[in-house]
Amino acid sequence: MYKKLNLIGLILLLVTSTLMGFGQNIANEEWNQFRGPDRNGISTDNITNSDCNGNNLELIWKQEIGSGFSELLISKGIIYTMISEKTDSLQGYEYIAAFNERDGKELWRTKVDSIYIDEDGWGDGPRSTPIIDSENIYSLSGHGKLSANSKKDGKLIWQVDFVVDFGSTTPRWGFASSPIIVDNKLIMEVGGTESRAFMAFNKSDGSIIWSDGAGNASHDSPLKVTIGGQEQILFANGSKLYSYSSDGDTLWTYNMPFRGATAMPVLIQDNKIFVSAVRNPGFFIVQISNNKVTELLTGSSMKNDYSSCVYHNGYIYGYHVAAVRCISAETGEVKWTKRGFGKGSLMLVDDKLVVLSDKGKLVIVDANPELYSELATVQALEGKSWTAPSFLKGKIYVRNLTGFACYKIK
Repeated sequence: MYKKLNLIGLILLLVTSTLMGFGQNIANEEWNQFRGPDRNGISTDNITNSDCNGNNLELIWKQEIGSGFSELLISKGIIYTMISEKTDSLQGYEYIAAFNERDGKELWRTKVDSIYIDEDGWGDGPRSTPIIDSENIYSLSGHGKLSANSKKDGKLIWQVDFVVDFGSTTPRWGFASSPIIVDNKLIMEVGGTESRAFMAFNKSDGSIIWSDGAGNASHDSPLKVTIGGQEQILFANGSKLYSYSSDGDTLWTYNMPFRGATAMPVLIQDNKIFVSAVRNPGFFIVQISNNKVTELLTGSSMKNDYSSCVYHNGYIYGYHVAAVRCISAETGEVKWTKRGFGKGSLMLVDDKLVVLSDKGKLVIVDANPELYSELATVQALEGKSWTAPSFLKGKIYVRNLTGFACYKIK
């Protein structure tokens, strides 16, 4: 009997390991939403030190595509993103577009709205990053039109208008929050009137599943986390951090020590949340237990502007205003700071940071809290580069205001 139980246990272990490996492989098959498969700016692929020796970053292709700030999504050999094109100095259109991953050439584009013109001259076009599922791509224009289009050919399936349909006020610098999918729900920060700050739409037809809350639309994006076995959707809106169930129930709220966070919340370990903004105190960390919130730490050693941080092995890496920095997640102590990147962006691949400066310099850095160590560098793009990199199967995809490029780690 003991041997039989051992055999059953071994079989179960092998099956579990296989399924876990299968799940990880699936996660590595696409970069499907804002900040990647888990929405945390982390790829589960890896880059070894030997991969980076000799600055082994090889340009595969580079293309002009039209202005915008949306991240690049990659799935089954196709790149999806949002772009825009002017018809004259004051008018134009925003599009959902698909490109061949092999050479960066356009496959199709579909008009989703008129172009958002930035009054401050930072850059025109879409700000939000779409999300894809097995069949469709869901996007938010700079003017606040939420659309569902076919991944196959771009055909419009449904569209709602946040301003017209829900009374939303267009934020300064345009709508920028990126959608998230939970089950069959497309969950968004809408900023509508009549308790429609946060809403869930049926991703099949755009019908409203639930709505709740008061507050204007901001530039922050929702994050899905699981804490204590409970799935939660987090919104950092105005001066509050909100947690909702996927069914629209408020789980908890927290009065943040600042307003207007643009960078996304970051999950620290299993039940801690890090949020940062350019205002003082700069960041806070709270712990969630049975939907009760306990403040653990506040500090000014990390002040995110628009670029979100990543968490790795007890440390937080991100842009402190206009410098790349590493701080302790326990104490907030600064471990190192590297200037010269401007207000850029970064992501994590295994234990390497993929850093993009705001002028298109691409650098791979060892995610080591003890020292800043560059492993590879290349001038990947020219000009304004405010969009975070995407990573899939040894290739880095980067974008500036008007174009994009693909680099391969040799």
